[in-house]
Amino acid sequence: MGWNYSGDPTANSRDAVRFLIGDTCREDPQVQDGEIAYAIAEQPTVNLAAAMVLRALAAKYSKNASSKVGDVSESSSDIAKAYSERADELDPNRITANVSLLVLPQFGGLSISEKETYAEDSDAVQPSFVKGMNDIPGGPGNLNNYDDDERIS
Repeated sequence: MGWNYSGDPTANSRDAVRFLIGDTCREDPQVQDGEIAYAIAEQPTVNLAAAMVLRALAAKYSKNASSKVGDVSESSSDIAKAYSERADELDPNRITANVSLLVLPQFGGLSISEKETYAEDSDAVQPSFVKGMNDIPGGPGNLNNYDDDERIS
């Protein structure tokens, strides 16, 4: 996998995510490039990808025990809380809080040829409603059958 950061968040999405989560120190890497690539592929924006990575880091630190050596102590729960709070800043609607509940809209009919191909496919489930399905030949829905002076206003 590896860890890379150019120092320029405008260079690519990976560096932008690293910048947003504060993982910019080569001596203390927090996540691998592949983990960031996964988050970028799963989320529609860099901010949401960063929030997803931060939530993963929070989960990682929340399972670790706190430690104390002499006067120095490190509370994993404080680290996890800080990562969660930063994730909430980047994702205030908590879209990435439960990825299984994330539903993104889908759309079809991107081109006329795709729409025609779909309509001609006898095995494809056809839509319940189509444009012009209630048009009456010669009626107001089909104005092409009238001369200009015959059109109903």
